[in-house]
Amino acid sequence: MRTLLRVACAVAAFALPCGGAAAQTHLPEGATIATDAKPLRVFTPPRNPGSTGFSAVDRLAIENLIRVYSLAYDNGQADAWLGLFTDDAVFVAGMPGGPAVAFSGEGFRAFWRERMKGFAASGNVRRHLMSNIVFIDQSDAAAHVSVVGLLANTSDGRTFSVVSSLNYEGWLVKGADGWKIARWHDFPDAPVGQ
Repeated sequence: MRTLLRVACAVAAFALPCGGAAAQTHLPEGATIATDAKPLRVFTPPRNPGSTGFSAVDRLAIENLIRVYSLAYDNGQADAWLGLFTDDAVFVAGMPGGPAVAFSGEGFRAFWRERMKGFAASGNVRRHLMSNIVFIDQSDAAAHVSVVGLLANTSDGRTFSVVSSLNYEGWLVKGADGWKIARWHDFPDAPVGQ
């Protein structure tokens, strides 16, 4: 039960309560502990990052998708946000010092719809300021990206605070209707809370 409590607290930013009630909380449907995932801190590009051997149109589409990820989430548009992911996408979320949790399937979708509803009811307004989009690898049908950003919050229309710096890593695939996220790692640099 202690392990479950640590997991619940580690993903508290993703709507699981910490404290007494957490001892009774189980991982959400569709969620598992992701022992193979960790924040991207260093990488060795497979080729020269200054190479011009890529589709600029695809790269712009991927960058736009990442920006829409932020805008849709910040505005509580769950269907638009979830529409950015493939049907079989895996979303991994982890907090510093805690285990990572992987979500997939309908459990992933149900969990994040509820998360967005709860956040909207809290009165907080979050803004993801995405920057430093780096293409680790890109082909005609797949891309691997790292995204660094900043998460800000207002709670009363006047008070502004920085919540955390963000560390995202994504694997995207290109289908008939364009680019979608197949796997996304969300590892903020500090706990983000509710």
